[in-house]
Amino acid sequence: MAKAVVACCLAAIHVFVECTPDEVLDSFGVPYIFDSILGGPLAAPMFMFCMGIGLTYSRDRSPKHLFKRGVIILVMGLLLNTLRYLIPSLIGYHITGDYGFYISPLPYKFFGNDIWQFAGLAHILMSLMLYADLSPFGTLNIAFVLNAIGMIFLDFECRYDAVNIILGHFIGVGGEGRIYSDFPLLIWFPIYAGGFAYGNIMNRVKDEDRFYSMITLPCLVVPIAFMFTEYFMGVGMMGGDGVNVFYHMNLGEELICIILVIGMMGIYHFLQKNMSKKVIGLIEKISRSLMDIYFFQWVLVWWAVDFFVNIIQGSRYMDWPQALVLGVILSFLSVVIGVWWADFVKRFHK
Repeated sequence: MAKAVVACCLAAIHVFVECTPDEVLDSFGVPYIFDSILGGPLAAPMFMFCMGIGLTYSRDRSPKHLFKRGVIILVMGLLLNTLRYLIPSLIGYHITGDYGFYISPLPYKFFGNDIWQFAGLAHILMSLMLYADLSPFGTLNIAFVLNAIGMIFLDFECRYDAVNIILGHFIGVGGEGRIYSDFPLLIWFPIYAGGFAYGNIMNRVKDEDRFYSMITLPCLVVPIAFMFTEYFMGVGMMGGDGVNVFYHMNLGEELICIILVIGMMGIYHFLQKNMSKKVIGLIEKISRSLMDIYFFQWVLVWWAVDFFVNIIQGSRYMDWPQALVLGVILSFLSVVIGVWWADFVKRFHK
């Protein structure tokens, strides 16, 4: 259910990210809610945490299988960047001649890292830890050490952009302009490792109702209070300026995100108890299709906003009511297409 909720919100979140000026995104309002709340602690951390939990319950979590899956995800990440950046940018430049918008940032976008690249690298790193026969909590401890190393080099930037782009996959490379270092492996890996450890804890919980009834409320109150404090003080991932305040968050903020995600797990646990089997079946189908939905929603969003809207009106920016309508439509389409594609691939393999 947690994965399904993220899947249904992705396109709307990214429409607001693409079509809203930075100064509007940083001020409280509808775009801020989609970007910094729904698209902040409730999106990427939820996805990564669920990725770690999924590894716990995977039928095949051998290091070889996980390594292979990581490589496949990295290749698919290049395909995604080809469809959402390379092709529409070349066509957009051919139509408009706008070199600054379509071509100049293209190498940074195409080779930069997104959550897809993080997922591939995280699987590969986790496969090495499983090969070393580390326990889930041993893995988490290593993740904390890697995070500390990543924080030492936080906002590092050298004179060569090619080097910055490569390093940006692993550490939080500085620069708010064209250096894309959105989900550096060393900084974000504790959330994935935390999900893996949490999944192993849940395997030992005999009474989940009692467990979640005890932890859900404090796991919601503490993070929400922390997030409000950051916003009103104008600091950190909720109140700072620029995208890097979220993508390059510190370990304390990551732990807050993990606590919030666990609190949301409690809400979803109790909600699903009153749902019909048909609804739960639909939720499970969307959940299993999350990666496919993520792939298609980015293609739809970039072609819709940065290609068609930008060409038609000469700017990709729009007011939030228009963005909301477009985001809801693209979210619905991405879920339908993603679920259909996942089913098609499953039948094809059979």
